[in-house]
Amino acid sequence: DNELSSWLPFVTDGACTPHEVRQATRKLQKILGFKMHQPTAYTFLRRYLRWTGWSEESFSLANYLIELAMVHCFTFEFRPQVVAAAAAVLSRQYFSQGIMVPYMPRWRTKLLRCAHVDMHQELAPCVSAMAQLHVAQHGQGNLFVNKKYSWTRFHKVAQIKPVVPLDIAAYAKYLEADFE
Repeated sequence: DNELSSWLPFVTDGACTPHEVRQATRKLQKILGFKMHQPTAYTFLRRYLRWTGWSEESFSLANYLIELAMVHCFTFEFRPQVVAAAAAVLSRQYFSQGIMVPYMPRWRTKLLRCAHVDMHQELAPCVSAMAQLHVAQHGQGNLFVNKKYSWTRFHKVAQIKPVVPLDIAAYAKYLEADFE
């Protein structure tokens, strides 16, 4: 796909060419076949943010959190839709640091309805783990994801000081706020 083959060289700062991306894609399709079309955390994130509201900055922050999670193997512990929902939740926690998100009434309810995840068993634990990961990896200059998301085109979200992580019960209570 031309859009993807042009996007990857852009986000990797020219580490590959569009032609190289297309070749690698063909090779992967041969190896993986039908498994190639399963939705990813990025697919779910775009869907969730359309339902719950977003800004360019919150989108960059949510993508950054997903990439941090992928580098640290969250996909073995949490399903992609849970990782995406957790990133959508956390991207709304940085208002005081300039990450604006348009007001969306009952966004938590919309997210949970759209995501089909269990708030207590999946989402709250993932949000807590992701917040802790953000704290642990903040400022780690040896991670490419931190370098990449320090670029202006990604709103320098890797340089934003992480929020203080809460425990699972506190995130569950926060997520229930729309239901009260």
